[in-house]
Amino acid sequence: MFNIDWLHEPSRAETRILFARHGQYLCNLNDTCNCEPGTPYDLTDTGREQALALGESLRGEGIELIISSAFVRARQTAWLANQALGLPIVVNSLANENRVGSALEGRTNAEFQAMIRPDPENTAAIDGESFVDMKARIHRLMLELQRGSSRTVLVISHGWALQAVRVLKGELDDRSAAQCVGMPGNCALIEGVLRDARFG
Repeated sequence: MFNIDWLHEPSRAETRILFARHGQYLCNLNDTCNCEPGTPYDLTDTGREQALALGESLRGEGIELIISSAFVRARQTAWLANQALGLPIVVNSLANENRVGSALEGRTNAEFQAMIRPDPENTAAIDGESFVDMKARIHRLMLELQRGSSRTVLVISHGWALQAVRVLKGELDDRSAAQCVGMPGNCALIEGVLRDARFG
């Protein structure tokens, strides 16, 4: 008898994953941090328009499933984009924004960047999450999706998470990504295919 744990065997399937940042919301305008999923920040009118346009732009892409982070802005973006797609939506906290820590919640992004400046990719508040830890979480999400049955998936996530996706694609190094170099705008898309745990 072979002793194989099938649930933990790496998938050999190829999974196309499209990562989109959520639409515009208040903290984008104020350039402040919101990393608590329960905070009820809605999309702005512009954000709602962006989300609807995102859905329209993805018609015919063969998407089978939408994954949303647990944040209100992501869930609203997923719901609005889905008006054009009509797909199942699943909330998965692995797609969440990074945790800046309670002391920086509601503070400016400049203050957060000042805190992590000595070692941007590895620094985190006591109750926060470093960029490299968040990147590992996003990779876990990819592997989880690869084990599922959907071969093309749309993930509605957040700015730093999309920076992690860019690193995993080999487009950017950890330090530059953590410092928000070339940060994707609201409802921007980054696409790739996961093969043998590598995203490209």
